[in-house]
Amino acid sequence: MANASHTCVYCGASNPAGTNRCKACGAPIEIPIVPPVTVTTINTPVRIITPPVNTQRPDTTPEQIRDALDAAPINDQLKEGLKAAGLGIGALGVGTFIARTAAEATAIAFSSFTIGYYSGATHNGLIALAGGLVIGLMVGLAVKRPIGALLSAPLGVIIGLIAAKLLQPSFPALPLHALLALVVGALAAIIGSRRGSSNTIGKWYGRFRPFLGMTGGFLFAMLGYVIGK
Repeated sequence: MANASHTCVYCGASNPAGTNRCKACGAPIEIPIVPPVTVTTINTPVRIITPPVNTQRPDTTPEQIRDALDAAPINDQLKEGLKAAGLGIGALGVGTFIARTAAEATAIAFSSFTIGYYSGATHNGLIALAGGLVIGLMVGLAVKRPIGALLSAPLGVIIGLIAAKLLQPSFPALPLHALLALVVGALAAIIGSRRGSSNTIGKWYGRFRPFLGMTGGFLFAMLGYVIGK
């Protein structure tokens, strides 16, 4: 937009636009020349930003894992540890077998001897014989944990003796101590039994266990019978 007035550079008087000379001093009016505006452009190369490419690692194959484990220096230690653990488990299995066998033998000895002793007190050898064989058979057939094999039959015999003591006055002619000890002890021995071992050695031993139990029951019942007479 043009200026409405021009100022004289000589006298400083203001002159209307379009005046060539100053009205005050007569000097020529110098119109200021506006320098042209230049625009400078800088050609800056455009940077194209590309999104990062997500590189996915290939899946690890079982063969690579196996090779890595084989190459690891700790692998030998792991193998030794597994061997030691296997031996420990095997020893635990043998220990459990021995403990259960000892528990069964103890249960047969106590129960059969007690039945034989009370049978001897009434001079009834038949109950002593039957008690030893039946207790040995039931304990031999039952498969329980060592603590269960140890306590089942003896607790049954003790419960039978307590019941006989309470009922004996009502049936003075019957040898209730030996009879109830035999019945309750045999039931307690077989109740709670679980399935036997599925391996070959366990199956063969399971077939002989009843006969071994009956043999031990017979011997301890006869011993108790002789002592109780």
